[in-house]
Amino acid sequence: MPPKFDPGATFTVYCRAVGGEVPATSSLAPKIGPLGLSPKKVGDDIQKGTADWKGLKITVKLVVQNRQAKVEVVPSAAALIIRALKEPPRDRKKVKHVKHSGNLTMDDIIKIAKQMRSRSMAKALVGTVKEVLGTAQSIGCTIDKLPPHSVIEKINSGEIEVPDE
Repeated sequence: MPPKFDPGATFTVYCRAVGGEVPATSSLAPKIGPLGLSPKKVGDDIQKGTADWKGLKITVKLVVQNRQAKVEVVPSAAALIIRALKEPPRDRKKVKHVKHSGNLTMDDIIKIAKQMRSRSMAKALVGTVKEVLGTAQSIGCTIDKLPPHSVIEKINSGEIEVPDE
């Protein structure tokens, strides 16, 4: 016999969504249907909760308790970097393969690394900064007018100091 479903229990569901858009109910239904939630209502909640991440793909954490879903945004390093570049939101259906050729300061990178610190595998903040710089390289932006990899080399050689947490 299957275990009893406890309606007071707390469940956590993660899903990827585009900020400011309602995700397809067909992708939400298998994840939240068994918890007794309406995919349409949760989709509207996700749209409201991700409004300030318009046009960016982000991970959304749904905390479900008593058949109520709370939406929390869990941004990736790439989403944080693109947001820090302050680019206008793009129409995903029309504009493809965008080059993110902006420039960020080292302070921006350290701020992003501090946000990512809890989810990083690095021992110290320096390692997290290097992770974020690797993401910046894959996105294609520069840091203080330098390519991200040369900034990593300067951190390794000791030319650039990264503060401890």
